[in-house]
Amino acid sequence: MIVKIKGPQSLKGTIIAPGSKAYTHRALLGSLLSPEETVVLHASECDDIRRTLEGIRSLGARVQTQRGRIVSHGTETLVPCSKPIDCGESGATFRFLIAVAGGSKNRTTLRANERLAKRPLEPLLKAMEMLGVSTAITKDGQGSEVRVEGPLKGGETWVQGDISSQFISGLLFAAPLAASDVTIHVTGRLESRPYVEMSLDVLKRHGISVDVDENEFHIAAPQKYAGAVHDVPGDFSSAAFLVAATGIAGDEIVVSGVYPESLEPDAVFLKVIDQMGLEVRNTGHTLEVKANRLEPFEFDARNNPDLVPPLVVLACFAKGTSEIRGVGRLRYKETNRLETVPSELVKMGARISVNDDIIRIRGGELKGCELDSKHDHRVAMSCAIASICAKGDSSIHNAEVVSKSYPEFFKDLSTLGVKLNVE
Repeated sequence: MIVKIKGPQSLKGTIIAPGSKAYTHRALLGSLLSPEETVVLHASECDDIRRTLEGIRSLGARVQTQRGRIVSHGTETLVPCSKPIDCGESGATFRFLIAVAGGSKNRTTLRANERLAKRPLEPLLKAMEMLGVSTAITKDGQGSEVRVEGPLKGGETWVQGDISSQFISGLLFAAPLAASDVTIHVTGRLESRPYVEMSLDVLKRHGISVDVDENEFHIAAPQKYAGAVHDVPGDFSSAAFLVAATGIAGDEIVVSGVYPESLEPDAVFLKVIDQMGLEVRNTGHTLEVKANRLEPFEFDARNNPDLVPPLVVLACFAKGTSEIRGVGRLRYKETNRLETVPSELVKMGARISVNDDIIRIRGGELKGCELDSKHDHRVAMSCAIASICAKGDSSIHNAEVVSKSYPEFFKDLSTLGVKLNVE
């Protein structure tokens, strides 16, 4: 799919933020492990969530879905799977289901496509093996398959904290299934810690107790999951693109369904745009955003890597030099975003430099041109908002990839008055 946009344009109107993808993954995982009813309201409906839904059904959950409402009855004993669970390109689906499958005596096979197979996984498998789980990984030209076979015996395990917080979250969901207590030691800095805090909150809602001591997590086992009701917060990492476009292009939008006080880690975005000078008013569960002169900013992205793409675009239009630190883990995303995001924006005239763990952006003007998402949903959305604010015509190739996290992205842009052509 090619999306063509002629800039500059402005945004005006009201939209509802999509449900948090990160929270929905975790709520579905909790529902799988609880034999009681779990209800998930305002759930994300993106491609990655569909993969998790298919995965928990394969492992024994009975699930009904209707317009963002999910009702699930899980199981205390995961069922055998006759064929591999296809996780596609969803890293959360792949890592989380690998971890919980280790709590079953059945052999479970999970498959990742070629792009996901290139992302780190070995630290999670090693941590599971320390707890008694057998794992094996095979790769071919189309991706990789991981075989997992429990039982999860328990004990102590160690896992790196600076590659993916999903490793720790997956282990936390699996640990209550163990035969004896589990202690997870996180080595190095635990980056994206707010996402682990989100996992702990979901676990608590399902009746699971976890003792936390800095970078150590102790889980008494076995524990039984209880049913829960989840009201999924709006996804700030998706809404951030619309807010960023408004801040650059002008006029005013209202985003409903977001909870600045929630555990959604990327709500910190509001503090950054306040530093930049945007006018933002929070009224209940809505945000009113008005354009203003953009000032340069500094931001530490170690806990919020998904905010880097929209922030880089914002910085391209600020009056001065902005600096984003702690960006090293962007190398491990759907693409190496330390390369793909800057390279596409540089085509438009952006002045961006990447040195080790820091991105520096000098603000100015951008011009429309031919762009490519590199099959990365956040690169596609970055190109789109840059095109809205740039001078001249832009074409974004492989734009359909936005469905991975925000299927309604281009529809919402149209609702806010952006004129675009889809081919």
